[in-house]
Parts: sequence; C-alpha cells; structure tokens
Amino acid sequence: MTSASHCYPRPSFTHLFNALLLACLVSWPPCLTASAQAPEARSAEQDPPTADDAAVISAEPEQSLGDPLEYNAELLDELFEQSTAATIRQQKFAAAAGITGGMILLGLSAWRLIEDEPQSSYTRGLGVMFMTLGMVDLTTGVLAATRIPHERRRQQRWERARKAGITEVELAHFEGELQASQETREGERLLVRWNGLTHAIAGALVLAFTPIPSTSTGTDRVSGYIVGGIFVATGMAAFATSFRPTPSERAWQEYNRRKIPMPGHEFSLRVAPAVSRRGAGLSFGGTF
Repeated sequence: MTSASHCYPRPSFTHLFNALLLACLVSWPPCLTASAQAPEARSAEQDPPTADDAAVISAEPEQSLGDPLEYNAELLDELFEQSTAATIRQQKFAAAAGITGGMILLGLSAWRLIEDEPQSSYTRGLGVMFMTLGMVDLTTGVLAATRIPHERRRQQRWERARKAGITEVELAHFEGELQASQETREGERLLVRWNGLTHAIAGALVLAFTPIPSTSTGTDRVSGYIVGGIFVATGMAAFATSFRPTPSERAWQEYNRRKIPMPGHEFSLRVAPAVSRRGAGLSFGGTF
C-alpha cells in the first residue's frame, strides 16, 4: 500500500506581497470613504459661525399675543357676564330658602307660644327661639329678593363703557371693581359660614335639651327632635357649602390667571445664547 505525501512549497516574498496587495484592494472603498469624510468633519469643526449664524442663534421666537387692552377687555366681558348670571341665580335661591325657612319657623313659634296647654318653660323657650331665627331668615330672604346685586349694576356700566370705547384707565377701574366684588363676596361667604354653624349649634341644643323637661309631652319631644335635626342638617349644609368660592371670587382668580400685562406694567427676564467669531456667551434682557 503506497501512501501519498503532498509537499507544499515554502511561501516566498512574492507570495506575501501579492496577498498584501489583494487585501488592500478589498478594503480600498471604505478607506477612501473614511478619508474623504475626515476633511469635511475637520473643516466643519474649524470653521466658526458667522455673524449671521450668531444672529440666528441669539434670536428669540416672537409670539403674537395681540393687543393687551382688547384681550383683557374681552376677558372681562366673558367673566362679568358669567359671574353676574351665576350671582343672580344664587341670590334667587337664597331668597327662596330664606323666606320659606323664615315662614316655617315663625309658624312653629306661633304654635308654641299661642297654645294653652301645656304652657311649660320648655315650650315657651322653643317658641322664642323659633321666632328669633325665623325673623332672621325671613329678613335675609326678603333682602335677597329685593336687592339688586352690584354685579348687575357693574355689568350695565361696563356695557356702556365698551360701547364708548374702553381705555386703559377705565379697564383698570373695572379691574378694581372686580377685586372689590371679590372681597365683598368673600366676607358674605364667611358670614353664611358662621350663620350656618349657629343654626347647627342651636339644633344640637334642641336635641340635647328635648328629653330633659319632665313636664314635656310626647308631642313636645317629637317636635323637638324633628326641629333639632332639621336645624343641624341645614346648618351643617350651609357651613360646608360656604367653603366653595362665590362666582365673583372665581372670576377674579380666573382674570389674574389669564390676563396679559399691559405695556409698561409687566416684568420679564429673557436669556438667550450668543455665538460670534470671538467666542460664545449668554445675553440677558429684561423689562420692568
């Protein structure tokens, strides 16, 4: 059996040179591309921005907000109309509730003070308390029904001023009226809060003292429990709703949030980058 042996010639210098040349030919396009891109990158890094480029970099976008006077006047138009309508609705509801509650309390007072038997101190005390609270509620309801809210009169003056052409001075005047209305309604809301708390305390006292008198009848106790529970419920409801801002308060808050400062009355600070041939930095500007 004959074994065949292969003999490979030893690589010479010519073979090595040919292999190296082939490798360079294969990798030639990427190398050429990289070498062509390198000068462009170096030139982009070395060329500084021109003055036009610096002007473009440091320029700020302009926002067209329109005429501040006309915008704020239209905003007051919207807020005055909404707050006036909402205030009138609330006033009508308060008038109806006050008159109805006052008449009911006065009726209960008459029932307790006029009846002949039994004429106990507890019965007379209930009658006096019902009469006092009934007169307060009735007076409040009649006042709410007959009084013209100042928001309506303000709306009428505003409409006349708008027809004649609003000025900056008149706009500032009506802004002051809106703020004054907000402060007035806030005080009234606090008054309603403590009035409701007073009613709730009175109802709690009625509930507490109803079973104490030995001379009170079953009818006295039932009426005391019913009236005391109503007082506590209505008083706490008024106390809870008094934490909700009135329409005038909401209008003032909304106006402060959305209004545009008038020229010469605003404070602003602007910061923008600035680049030139001599270097880079920040530019500051402000108005007040």
